[in-house]
Amino acid sequence: MFRFFLILTFIFNMSLGQSNQKKFNWTINLIPTVGQINNKKYIKAVVLGTAQSYSINRYVHFNKTNQIGKRNTHAWWVLGLYFYGIIDAYVDHSLKNFPNPKEGMVK
Repeated sequence: MFRFFLILTFIFNMSLGQSNQKKFNWTINLIPTVGQINNKKYIKAVVLGTAQSYSINRYVHFNKTNQIGKRNTHAWWVLGLYFYGIIDAYVDHSLKNFPNPKEGMVK
């Protein structure tokens, strides 16, 4: 667990140095909820981060109590939420220049 924390901290620190670039940066957006924060979707980032934290917490709890079925269910939730966050950040970034119907159509 300590090794995982060190790797995650290293990736996070390395990606902060590249956050000033305007292009979509995969290294920074692979960290959970950072892609949503870059796209200024703060509520979505909080909800996604909370859901991921809860799933990880339940995974660790069920792993300690040897409840394999529930542990595996929450492991799939962790993976699903992680990939949802990556895909959602990429789509939000790709569609940020799409015309907004509230602002009116440009002719």
